[in-house]
Amino acid sequence: MGVVLYLRCKIEFMNNIITHNIRNILYKMGRYYDGDIKGKFWFGIQDSDDIENLVNITPNIEYAWKACNCCAEVDEDYCRQCYETKEEHIEAAVEAEEYDDECLRYEENSQGYCLDKITHYEELITNMENLKKEIPEEIIKEFEKIEQNDKILDAFTGVFEQTHPIINKINDDFVYSESIKKGFAILVARYTLGYQIEYCLRTTDYCNVICEY
Repeated sequence: MGVVLYLRCKIEFMNNIITHNIRNILYKMGRYYDGDIKGKFWFGIQDSDDIENLVNITPNIEYAWKACNCCAEVDEDYCRQCYETKEEHIEAAVEAEEYDDECLRYEENSQGYCLDKITHYEELITNMENLKKEIPEEIIKEFEKIEQNDKILDAFTGVFEQTHPIINKINDDFVYSESIKKGFAILVARYTLGYQIEYCLRTTDYCNVICEY
């Protein structure tokens, strides 16, 4: 009987550890976004194009130069920052074995969004208000407590961490199904991203973001 009880406790303990680790992966890992705002997308929850769920916008594909890896301008035919001539850049790319397709630029694993206050702010506010109606009120109250300063622009400052315990509490609540729990997480992740963009547009008029995918 003691052995059975021990095994049950061991299994429960291991299940708790697994759940804890899954939660850490779910909320702490992810692809990064950078630019006027910084942070990372919620792993397994948030897509790299989630900005498109906040405003109507088409991303710009980001390119880099071969050999030197500098940011590639679409209206240039070689990297003028690193090479005197196109032929010099081609030689460097050949030497690096990166010129097999006879192209000097390559597509990066990221896409850029250029938002401006005149075009996107009103739509963003409307969609943020709609999100607030679907997110649990206790989470929205934590957002409302956030001090309005430039820490909002960088999610790594921990400015949004007060919402995480509430999300974990909801995740532990057996009242909600797994699909509902994930649905809440998707909305909170999106609202967090929108919160950063809103502050950026409100205070600077522009918000440029590069998103890894």
